[in-house]
Formats: sequence, structure tokens, C-alpha cells
Amino acid sequence: MLCSGIRAEEFISSYLKSYPETAVSAAKHPFHWDKTHWKQAGGIIFVGTTLYLFDDEITELITRNKTAFTKDLASLGNRFGEGKYVLPALGVTFVGGYLLDSPRTQDTALLALKSFLLANTTSQSLKNLTQRYRPLKDKGKTFFRGKTFSRKRDAFPSGHVTVIWSVAPILAEQYKDYIWVAPAAYTTAILTSYARLHDEKHWASDVFAGAVIGYLTSQLVLKTTPRLEIALSPVPQSINLSYRF
Repeated sequence: MLCSGIRAEEFISSYLKSYPETAVSAAKHPFHWDKTHWKQAGGIIFVGTTLYLFDDEITELITRNKTAFTKDLASLGNRFGEGKYVLPALGVTFVGGYLLDSPRTQDTALLALKSFLLANTTSQSLKNLTQRYRPLKDKGKTFFRGKTFSRKRDAFPSGHVTVIWSVAPILAEQYKDYIWVAPAAYTTAILTSYARLHDEKHWASDVFAGAVIGYLTSQLVLKTTPRLEIALSPVPQSINLSYRF
């Protein structure tokens, strides 16, 4: 539904309100699943469990095959998942879209920011709850290690992977009319995922969980966020936006 002539203040208010609305929608969503959703959830649990069982073997395999080339790849991939790079990039994207009068660019930045923040919040919460050591600590792959809480046990899920997989699908969807964007976005996400395994920062199951959290968050954000369609309308200080659910 297209809503014309809505002032910028109203759009900003709607956009900010959509954050808790999306979180509530995520919490309620499982109660409305059909058979297809339950099968998908079962598949995710199956893959995650299988990876957990083989976490040690996968880490050993990747560690055994490290080369100078893979180290360079990992160094590059790690940067794409760091919030200190992603957040400024999204800010520059939004400002650039505004200056160039590109509604889609601004819309993409707002969607990606929301997906990043919600997915990262989920990821960080799980890190604190699950208390899992990273592979490089050489203390095993089990969860809930130690008798007291520690921020050093923060392997599950991978934060870097969560970040990149929360943004890549947004870019792929927003620019699907450009055939190269989706392959580039997902290749970057896969590279970051590999980097976390390569550097023994995360187990394979950590990486998979981060990818699932990021991807599902991006899809929910795309469905539950007010969309900026036209930067400016003929009415001064007004914009056009649409809601898609």
C-alpha cells in the first residue's frame, strides 16, 4: 500500500517503531508455522546438530590445510563481519543515497542497519547464555563451560558471521535487478564464514548458527519494515513510503 505525502518525521517514527514490532513478530512467528516451516526448522536443527558432532574434525581439517593464500583470504573475510566497518559503511551509504537523491540506496541502508542491530543483539545474547569456548582455546566444544559467567566463553554463535549474513541478503534483494550483486554479496558472506573457521575463532556449528540468525533476521526485516519509496514529494519536507508485510 502506497502512502503519499507523509512527512519525514512520520516515516522516522514508523521506522523506529518497527524495531520492537519486528522483534515481537519473530517471537510469535513459530506459533503460526505450517508443516513447511516445521520441516525447515527440523532441517536447520539437523544440520546444526550434525556440524556440532563433527566440529572437531572440521576444525582440524581446515587447520591442517592452511596456506599463505588462505591466510590472506581469511584476513580479508574477517573485515566484512566487523561492526566497526559495517556501521560506518551503512552510514556513508545512507548519506550518499540522500545526496544523490537515491531512495533505494537510503532504503537499503535503513533495512541493513535494522537487520544488523536485531541480529547482532540476538547473537550477543546467545553468546552470553551458551558460554562456549573458541577452538583456539583448546578446551573442547561443549556448551555451558565453567561454574561462573565469563565473557571469554563467547564462541556460539559467530558474531562476524551473524553480521555479514544479516546484511548480504538485504543487498541481494534490494539490487536483484543487477545480476552480479547477489553472487557478490553471498560470496562475501561465505568468505567471512570461512575466515572464522580458518582462524579457529569459531566452530562450524557456531558459524552455521550465525548464518541462520543473520539470514532469518534479514528476511523478517524485509517483510516488517516501512519502506522508503520516493525521497521527496512535491510537498516540501515530505516523502512517500510504503508498508510491505
